[in-house]
Formats: sequence, C-alpha cells, structure tokens
Amino acid sequence: MTGTDLELIDAYRDRGERAALDALMRRHLGRIRNVVFQMVLDDALADDLTQDIFHRAVRGLPSFAGRSDFSTWLYRIAMNVVYSHIDRKRRSPLVESTDNTVPCSGRHDGPEQRLAGAELLEAVERAMAELSPKLRAAIVLTCLQGKSAAEAAAIEDCEIGTIYSRVHEARKQLKNRLGDFQS
Repeated sequence: MTGTDLELIDAYRDRGERAALDALMRRHLGRIRNVVFQMVLDDALADDLTQDIFHRAVRGLPSFAGRSDFSTWLYRIAMNVVYSHIDRKRRSPLVESTDNTVPCSGRHDGPEQRLAGAELLEAVERAMAELSPKLRAAIVLTCLQGKSAAEAAAIEDCEIGTIYSRVHEARKQLKNRLGDFQS
C-alpha cells in the first residue's frame, strides 16, 4: 500500500485498514530502529525499545493531531522511550549489557587494520555512551541521522540554538575522549 503518511493514517483511523498501518510502520521502522541503536549501542535492547516505540505509536495514533510531521512525532516517541530507559538504567546500575561484539571490518583488511578498526569502533561507542543523553541525541539526530537542526529541535522539543549548542559540546567532548585516535 502506498500513500503519504497522512493518507495512511487516515486509511487506518477512518476505515480500519490494517494494511495502511502496516505500510506506515514499515516505512519508518528502519530509521527509528537505527536512531534507537545509536542511542543505546546494544542490538537486542534496540530491538526491544523499537518494539515498545511502535506499540506506543499505534496506541497513540488515534490522538495524532498532525501538528507536526508523523515522522517528527514518531522520533519524539522514540527519544522519550530511550530517555526513560536511560533514566531507569541510571537508577538501577546493576542492569548492564554483556554484548561486547564488534562488527568486522572489510574482507581485504589485514589483522592489524581489523584490530585498529575494532579498537576505534569500541572507543567511539564508549565515548558516545559517556555523553549525556541530550548531547548524544543531538549528535545522533544531526550527524548520524542527517536531520536538520530545525528537525532535531522539533524532535527534542527545544530551540534550534540549543541543538547547535549541544552538537558543539558533544563534538568537543568526543574530541577530548578520542584524542588518542587523532592523527
């Protein structure tokens, strides 16, 4: 089924067309799952949180008023779920991820290049995890997701200047934390 987000929402809300809801969710699943992973850096957790996000979106769809794009509304739900998870994790530090897998580099890399790439990836993930959730979100939304500052501000429900400030601070902190890897 095709159509704009609003057409699919109307087809589901007004006529109960399940195919419209499926198409709408499928359209946004990859991007939402990606942003969640970039925030939590854990595949299994990202899958669980993404499922929760879409469950909440479907439950909230009848009240979606269209004051923003559907994608902005969905990203806002995603960020709220991620922030809630991070807050719960902070209050209960005994829950710790044990998945320390690192994706392999290209097939043509030698052992030294693969090791260096794995070390860099691990350092970047560690540095990202050490950022506050708001700074991490600013980097994830603008640099990794390619959202404009205005889109990121709408998702984060803040001023554009705040996004610029958060990105600047996040980059500064990442640069300091990754100093050993700079040439």
